[in-house]
Amino acid sequence: MDDDGDDNAANSSVFLEKLSYQTLPRMVQELLDLMLVYTGPGVPPERSRTTKAYLVSATTPPTMLELAGRLHGDIRKGFIRAEVIPATNLLQ
Repeated sequence: MDDDGDDNAANSSVFLEKLSYQTLPRMVQELLDLMLVYTGPGVPPERSRTTKAYLVSATTPPTMLELAGRLHGDIRKGFIRAEVIPATNLLQ
């Protein structure tokens, strides 16, 4: 193999390393203009520790009521409030 072939292989290796499970989803998210919305349990930790993430349109994001209705149809009627916090606070 010549030097150009070695350079191409090295460049491909670096590219694949950068296309990790962390960067690829972000690239797709930006390409499709999506944003992440996290939902928490809303109950004491001893009852549930489930947090889920959903992708929604960043161009026309749903209201909290619309999002609640999509995730839990029965909530739409009795949905009272939502607390919006930065994702970094969830990670602390």
